[in-house]
Amino acid sequence: MKAAIRGLKGALISAFAVCVLFLTPLAPFTGCTRIVPPPVGSCVVALDPVSLEILHRLGIEVAGVPRVDFDKVDAKYGDRDRYIDAGTAMEPDYVAIALLNPSEVIISDATEKAFGNIKSSFEALSIPVKFFDYNGVPELKSSIVKIGEYFNQKTKAMEIVSELEQKERGILEKVASLEYKPRVMVLFGAPFGTPTQSISIAGSGFYAGSIISYCGAINVIDELQGKQALLKPDNWAPILNLNPDYIFCTAHGNTAEVWSMYDSCWYTTPWNLISAVQNGNVYYLPESVVGIVAEFDYVSAMQYVLDIFDGKVNPYAGGYKNG
Repeated sequence: MKAAIRGLKGALISAFAVCVLFLTPLAPFTGCTRIVPPPVGSCVVALDPVSLEILHRLGIEVAGVPRVDFDKVDAKYGDRDRYIDAGTAMEPDYVAIALLNPSEVIISDATEKAFGNIKSSFEALSIPVKFFDYNGVPELKSSIVKIGEYFNQKTKAMEIVSELEQKERGILEKVASLEYKPRVMVLFGAPFGTPTQSISIAGSGFYAGSIISYCGAINVIDELQGKQALLKPDNWAPILNLNPDYIFCTAHGNTAEVWSMYDSCWYTTPWNLISAVQNGNVYYLPESVVGIVAEFDYVSAMQYVLDIFDGKVNPYAGGYKNG
């Protein structure tokens, strides 16, 4: 029912935006019109923080920004007289974006992969949308170059990637020195209902799962399904046989609620049958460290994971048995 309501709401918003698009001759924002599609790069909208930061570092001016805190990029993007609030990657403000008549919308493909309705909504409005993959560190670096090429800033993009690789070099040396590759199961939770409904196992096709492999560990679920994103288990027998050394828990949304949901699992079957749970090797990864997609500060996530392997992080930190 909720999905149907969201779909109807999206359709109504899209229909309204189309009406606005054709009934009003000029956009209220300087430099962006709705008569003909503007040239590439002339009226850009970013719909997630990573895309905004990439554009910022490339020196690409934007007209619309995501509804986020801007301290990671630049305080100027909070100026609503200059930059419109374009909504979020999960819930774009289609009306506000349509009024801009953007040359393109730049967005992570994570939401489209999860819900599959963003692209079609923009296509219904004839708004060009460009999706980029930030679901792993290599994918982030590749997308920076692709965005640079698109906006004729490849040289600058390559410089940005080079800077990132310099920062990660020391961490990768530590990864290479690991004598044993830890076996890790990564869980992703969101406050959508019961633990069964809300907890998935993250493969290397999902950032929280891919950062484990990038840190020299083995993401055990990849042994069952290859490099995919999220798995909702319905057959626990092969999963219990994966025998992870660690369980890493990640969260999105109301973190405290998700931590509490995880807390309720560890004394219940099938979770209490997993060796990592029995041995107390369960770790709650802060959303500020390991988020939904790879960010520019991914080296901090790598360091956090290596600190866990080195015994420098307390099990269950942030939730169950905290303190």
